[in-house]
Amino acid sequence: MNEAGARWCEQHKRYECTKRSKRRPGDDCHASAIRGTNACRTHGGQKTEVLKAKGAALSAWRAVPGRQDVTPSEAVLAMLQMSWARVNLYASLLEQQVADAQNDGGGLGGSDDPDLGPGAGLIGHTRSGVKDIGIFATGEAARGLTLLEEKERDRCVRFAKTAHDMGIADREIRLAEQQGALIAGAISRILDALELTAAQRARVPEVVPGVLLEIAGEAGDRA
Repeated sequence: MNEAGARWCEQHKRYECTKRSKRRPGDDCHASAIRGTNACRTHGGQKTEVLKAKGAALSAWRAVPGRQDVTPSEAVLAMLQMSWARVNLYASLLEQQVADAQNDGGGLGGSDDPDLGPGAGLIGHTRSGVKDIGIFATGEAARGLTLLEEKERDRCVRFAKTAHDMGIADREIRLAEQQGALIAGAISRILDALELTAAQRARVPEVVPGVLLEIAGEAGDRA
C-alpha cells in the first residue's frame, strides 16, 4: 500500500485501484490508480480532472509533517490558498523584473544589450558561441519567471474549479483566495523592504512554496 491506499500490483509493477472489477465480478480492478488516490478514473466517482487535482493536493499535503489525516476538501482549499498566494507573488516579481529591464535599458534604443529594454523582462535571448566570433544571440525564449507565473495561474484556476466541483461553498473558496492574497502581499512587502538583489529575488520562487505550505498547514491545524 502507498500513502493514498492504492494497491501495488506485482504483475504490472504499479499502484492500482483498490475497487473490484465491474467486468470480472470478484476480481480486483487492475486499472492504474490516479496519483494521490486509491481509485482509477472509472471508480473515482468524479470527473478525471477533479480526481487528479484532489490527488495532487493530497500528495502535497502528505509531505507536510503532522498533516497525514487531511481531508480532500481541506487539501484542495489549502492548495488553492497557496496557489493564489504564489500567483500574486510571482506576478509582483514579474512586474518588478520588467521594470528593472526597462530601467536598465534606458528605454527605446537606450542599450546595445538585447536582454535590456522594453519587453526584456518577459523575453530573453538564447545564446551560442563560436571561437572566432564569440558569444551571440541565436533566438528568443520566455524567461523562467514568466513561465512559472503562467503555470501557477493555470494551477490556481484548476484548484478553484476543483473546489467548486467538489461542492465546496463559494464563500470558502473566496476566503481561501483572500487569505492567499494577504500572504502574498505580506511576503512582497517584506522582500521590498529587504531590497534584494536581482540574484536574490530569483531565488524567491525556490524558497516560497515550502514556506507557504507550512503556513497553510499551520492554519489548518488551528481551524
